[in-house]
Amino acid sequence: MTTLQGIGMFKQLSNIELAKLLGKLELRIVTVGTVLFRQGDPGDRLYVIKSGKLELYVEATTGRSPQMISVLGEGDTLGEMAMLTGEARSATAIAATDAELYIIDRETFQGLVEEQPSISTYFIRLLSRRLTTTNEQLMTTKELTSQAIAKELDAFPPQLVHLLLCSSPFPRISGKWLTNQFGIDLEEALESMPALKRFIEEVDQSPGWYTLVSDTRQVIAEIATVRFGHEEKRKRMADMLSFYEATEEWEATVELLGHSGRWSEVLEVVDRVGSLIDIDRQKRLYKLLLACPPQYIVSSFERLSHCLAHVEPEAGLALLDRAWSEHGERYTNEQWIATYECAAHIQAQLGRHQQSMEYLTLAEARKSITGIIGLDKGPGSHLVQQQLARGQLRRLAGSAGGLFQRSRLGGWIATVLVLVSLVFFHYMEPFGGLSRTAMDFIGVGIAAVILWIVNLIPDYIVSLGMVMAWVLGGLVTPEVALSGFASTTWLYMIFIMAFIAAITRSGILYRVSLNALKRFPRHYRGQLWGVVAGGILLNPLIPSSSAKVSLGVPLARTLSESMGFASNSRGAAGLGLASMVFYGFTAPFVLTGSYTNMMAYGLASIAEPINWLQWFFYALPAFVVFAVVMLILLHIMFRDVRQVRPISDDVLDEQLRLLGPWTSAERIAVMTTLGSIALLILQPLHGIDSAWIMLAGFAILVITGALDRQTVSTGIDWTFLLFLGVAFSFAAATQVLGIADALSSFLGNHLAMFLSSPGLLLTVLILVSFLVTLVIRDDPAVILLVTALLPLAEKAGIHPWIFIFVILLATDPFFFTYQSPTYLTAYYSSDGKAFTHRQGQKIALAYALAIVLAITISVPYWKWIGLIS
Repeated sequence: MTTLQGIGMFKQLSNIELAKLLGKLELRIVTVGTVLFRQGDPGDRLYVIKSGKLELYVEATTGRSPQMISVLGEGDTLGEMAMLTGEARSATAIAATDAELYIIDRETFQGLVEEQPSISTYFIRLLSRRLTTTNEQLMTTKELTSQAIAKELDAFPPQLVHLLLCSSPFPRISGKWLTNQFGIDLEEALESMPALKRFIEEVDQSPGWYTLVSDTRQVIAEIATVRFGHEEKRKRMADMLSFYEATEEWEATVELLGHSGRWSEVLEVVDRVGSLIDIDRQKRLYKLLLACPPQYIVSSFERLSHCLAHVEPEAGLALLDRAWSEHGERYTNEQWIATYECAAHIQAQLGRHQQSMEYLTLAEARKSITGIIGLDKGPGSHLVQQQLARGQLRRLAGSAGGLFQRSRLGGWIATVLVLVSLVFFHYMEPFGGLSRTAMDFIGVGIAAVILWIVNLIPDYIVSLGMVMAWVLGGLVTPEVALSGFASTTWLYMIFIMAFIAAITRSGILYRVSLNALKRFPRHYRGQLWGVVAGGILLNPLIPSSSAKVSLGVPLARTLSESMGFASNSRGAAGLGLASMVFYGFTAPFVLTGSYTNMMAYGLASIAEPINWLQWFFYALPAFVVFAVVMLILLHIMFRDVRQVRPISDDVLDEQLRLLGPWTSAERIAVMTTLGSIALLILQPLHGIDSAWIMLAGFAILVITGALDRQTVSTGIDWTFLLFLGVAFSFAAATQVLGIADALSSFLGNHLAMFLSSPGLLLTVLILVSFLVTLVIRDDPAVILLVTALLPLAEKAGIHPWIFIFVILLATDPFFFTYQSPTYLTAYYSSDGKAFTHRQGQKIALAYALAIVLAITISVPYWKWIGLIS
């Protein structure tokens, strides 16, 4: 019996990749005589033989019994040609013995070919071998066929043979031309010599026109080339074109020129005679013109208009799309309006009334703004496609990068706003007891925020530019400007990123998740709980939300495929969104859940530092409420999911077997991680700072080789660390310049009505965080909110940790896709096949509700333990 590693198609895959692949495969046992598929069936699956033998047969065309062409055994694949070409099955497959087969559906197959170059190479080699064999067989067959046809031709009169040879290069031939050239009435010849019908026949529905029979055309054309060469063909074609011109056979002229690729001449003929012939002939002529490359048609607006009036609706829409994208800049405003109105008419013909109205709206919009400078250049295909809204998914995915897209205009606007901010705050009269230096500092800070929003320059470059402005402008000393890089929290961030790199480079995450799933029932509800358990278990171990969801969501996608759920179905979405929430959005509930937690914590100057255990117990009630609310809402949204097939215990066992035994690097990484977390939990007993605990763990990973130089250099986001060091310095500078105190006083005076109600104040904080993420997302949003709002905590009698915790929870919403990097990572890690954006938005509302309830219900608990006075 062949193992998955022994199959040639999969030999270049790692054990982790094989384990992930195995979860997507269906294992089927078939008995001898079972027909897997028949010749002519749709090719929607690829089969890999694990054990047993299969026979391939082709149907005979003469009524004889099928002919066996191949016997396939262990490790062989079948059905790949139909998968690659999309054509029907070319043979019938029957089990010659009892057999076990791995079945790969089209979606999984396409993903493999796209993601694994080795599999593409395998099929290229396989097809090359088959092509070589087929070519050898064809050459032998072709030689025999050519000899047989030449022998049959010799039975006809020489003049008739000459007629057939001269006619072979052309798509169809006029009987009148044949009589004119050879003196033969072909109709009479066909009646007197029935054997001639083997080679030439009359064109259906075109009396007086003939064509060579397709089965013999190519062979006769090759014989003609050998006997006469190409010069005879050119001469006959010139004679034929002259004859068609004289007899006004314009359709035959266009067809003949097009067959030879002489499209410029085709267009000259069409432009010259198109308006001189009747409507029926025009329609036939322009239909022939569709074989012409589209760029020739759309280069002339008049020619395009004529074609649109005579071609099929779908073909007309394709021409319009090509015209807008390639020649729109040449069209006048009136021509643009005409194309929109034509598109509206075509869409109405097809019954697409909504799209028809959208095109009419575009036409009316252009009519209403005629005369605007530059209008006649046309918006091009991108604007047309956007305005026609080709699906909600594409629009949302297109906006994934942020609220504002990069553009030259956006760059100029941002530049102006940056200069305005610097100049305005430099000359503005200081307020709130701030110094002139503090006012300049605020101007520089707002300028940096503007650049973060438009995202034209990398965040870390903006941050370093801000430090340079502080020092060169004399706003703070170099020691203060770079103080963030000297903090133990910044060092902690380096070490925690190193831990992430060491763990994610191995199969530890996948191994832990598979073991979690193995301990839950194999039905949908059971595996949903397994996904939740896996996310909770990994949350404190992996300090990166992106790393966790990039593991969890594809794993859930694999589970849904194993259960037979289609892409974006209720079952697939339920598992995918549950994994997204519990792998990625539970990070704020433990200190080591995400490096962003430690970043936010490092921005605050807390008199008594919070250790790992304290963070855990402070957040525990909120986590319980959050988890319960999310599970209830997931259950309501995705209830009554019908599972297509169960998950086999053997599949999970085989996936774990493929991962093999724990490697020494994996053991060291896990033991070091668990040991470091244990020391963080026990920090109240030993009193060692978190940074030094993580430094010790980092040293162990490096010394033992579990973390090599390559991983340190590429697995750690050093540019983010530059950005982070400046962020820590920013917080220190606001303290030195008195900005933090002034901000605290300002917020205290203007938010006095909320200070008496901690629950109301924290709800306002959640809503403010949601609003900020509409413009600024990810870590810049956390930095801005913590720096700006943390001074308010002391006035409200609330421990700073609560503000930090609430901001961390509320700065990753995904009401709109661009708001949350965690959501986008989850969505794209499954290629958008686990859930749709619409399904995600429903969970986003549930997520917001869960946060508000979790914080509100936790307020009494926080009062009880003294975090709220």
